[in-house]
Amino acid sequence: MKRTAGSLRGKKKGKMKRLVSHPGIIAALLAALCLWPPHTGAQAAKKTEYGANITVAVYQYDDTRSKQINEVTALKQTVSTAEEEIDYISRTFGVEELKSRHIRSVGLREGESFSDSQPMNERPLVFTIIPRTITRSGVTFDFVARYDDKVVLEAKGVNANNYETVMLRGSRGDFGMREFIGPGGKPERVPEKRALLVTVTPTIIAVRGLQNRPLDISRPTDQYGATVRLAENDVFIMPTILTRALPKFTVGSLPKGSITLEAIITPEGKVTNVRVLDSPDAAYNVKAIEAYRQYHFSPAQLNGKPTYATYRETIVFTKPGPL
Repeated sequence: MKRTAGSLRGKKKGKMKRLVSHPGIIAALLAALCLWPPHTGAQAAKKTEYGANITVAVYQYDDTRSKQINEVTALKQTVSTAEEEIDYISRTFGVEELKSRHIRSVGLREGESFSDSQPMNERPLVFTIIPRTITRSGVTFDFVARYDDKVVLEAKGVNANNYETVMLRGSRGDFGMREFIGPGGKPERVPEKRALLVTVTPTIIAVRGLQNRPLDISRPTDQYGATVRLAENDVFIMPTILTRALPKFTVGSLPKGSITLEAIITPEGKVTNVRVLDSPDAAYNVKAIEAYRQYHFSPAQLNGKPTYATYRETIVFTKPGPL
């Protein structure tokens, strides 16, 4: 008898039906399904579900007159302003002459590296932070700071819960600044050896809600502000701040929150085309713009040559609260 393709398919279907109906086969299939690993795509989506809006505050202090503090300390209180943080750390840990030098807020994904610089005595203090793991409850990060090409603080695998402030102790360096009233009643500053102290406060949030991303902070442009598209092999280095200027507000009128500005930095390091992106009150914008125009930069570089680039600066007056 001649067998057709249809008859062969019919026999195979019938055979499969008899196999699946066997109780032992069903049990084996169910066991295999239970042991089957989750889909790798779902795992990847889960890893990147959360990001962290991170506030880094850089301080100097007199370690020769202060009590000894640990290299890493989780603070029992997270405050809103640098002034409140200085008061809390000074009272709680016996830290003397604690002064704020720089505050930066940045939104990072897991594994995303971010570097920032702050001029101190005509040389930049450069720090890099990398959140190695981010979960709904907290972050584990690495932090390193260099001054004059020397490591002055390095901490790896630091754990911080959501909206928990962690304090990191660094070493001494020539980045300190002593302020005093000179002849004629004018305030003056002189360099002085001081120790480094840094606080890190993460706020865990869905990745889509991250603010002040690294790519938002700086990107190459032409002289008119139009974005320059980067090729795969292009190397872009964002501008480096050489000197900052703080907005001058009258006593008692310090804004709450932060002011975010953006400008185009020329190949000569000059600040042009300043605009306000976010502000708690438009009344503060003029003074913030005036201060930003006084910044000095080392220009951005594209493939080793100075270029125009945007630079977004957030002047933080109070830390963002938990969401």
